[in-house]
Amino acid sequence: MKVAKILFVILTIFLYSCALFYDLTIRADKRTFEKEHNLWNNQNLKNYQFTYKYFSSGTGPIGPIKITVTENEEPIIENQYNEDFILKTIPEIYDYISGTFDYIESVKNGTYDGHKIRSITLDISYDTMYHYPKKVDLSTGYVESVAGGAYYTLEITDFSTLQP
Repeated sequence: MKVAKILFVILTIFLYSCALFYDLTIRADKRTFEKEHNLWNNQNLKNYQFTYKYFSSGTGPIGPIKITVTENEEPIIENQYNEDFILKTIPEIYDYISGTFDYIESVKNGTYDGHKIRSITLDISYDTMYHYPKKVDLSTGYVESVAGGAYYTLEITDFSTLQP
């Protein structure tokens, strides 16, 4: 019985120490992001429209919002819900995603807002013709239970180019 208790204590200490030491797993393809961003920029599209939806731990759901972008004019926002957080152009969306890569870089030490992070995943799918990001999913896995946390989903639909 004494041996069983000693083994139990040793096993408990071992398992607890394993929880303290973990490798942060990051899955994010910055090379493809930069390639698609450059392909978008090289098209020099100035007149287009799209609809997008956004959801995050900080904002809750936003949209769908239809946006029309025309050269030298302020974007037209339809179906607007009085939110402060609205990305008005594809370049603004690319800048936002770039900021997500900055976030990923900043948490490589394994913590965010005082919480230990186990994993970060940034999945982005792109339109093959126009090279805008069709869907973006960021998720952060924590070691302990966290209310909210860092995650968001952004989806672009109904993209079309417009005649100048």
